[in-house]
Amino acid sequence: YNNLGNALVAKQKIEEAISHYKMAIKLNPTLAIIHYNLGIALVAEGKNEEAISHYKMAIGLKPDYAEVHYNLGNVLLNKGRTSEAISHYKMAIKLNPDFALAHNNLGSALSAERKIEEAISHYKMAIELKPGWADAYFNTGVALRKEGNTREAIFYYKMAIELKPGYADAYNNLG
Repeated sequence: YNNLGNALVAKQKIEEAISHYKMAIKLNPTLAIIHYNLGIALVAEGKNEEAISHYKMAIGLKPDYAEVHYNLGNVLLNKGRTSEAISHYKMAIKLNPDFALAHNNLGSALSAERKIEEAISHYKMAIELKPGWADAYFNTGVALRKEGNTREAIFYYKMAIELKPGYADAYNNLG
């Protein structure tokens, strides 16, 4: 049922996938990956509270599952539960220090909490881990600009544009 759920997600048949994941959980409730997959599908359907519940079940079953901590952080951040999101991003990074997406999103969460200097260090780590990622350059630029460092922010916006020509937000922030 889990594999069928994955195939249905790939075909954008999310509702069907959810029912297959739920059947898989009935048959084997202790497999963290099924709760994780169900969480992803639930988020795609906008069922965030139910997704949070399944992500937490997955973590309960497999506490060292970095991707679950990361996805849970994303849902929590989108719901405005920033401090909880930060703790899950930090756990994802503790479990997988090379997790560029987690560094970037931790930077966004820290920026939302006005912890700009710490946010910048995580954005820069994301760039170090994934040098061709325009969004990480853009986010670094935004944070630097918040800090009042316009000159360095411009460099990061230009890098974002170099990596992703037509990056409208980066052009816009250049003025």
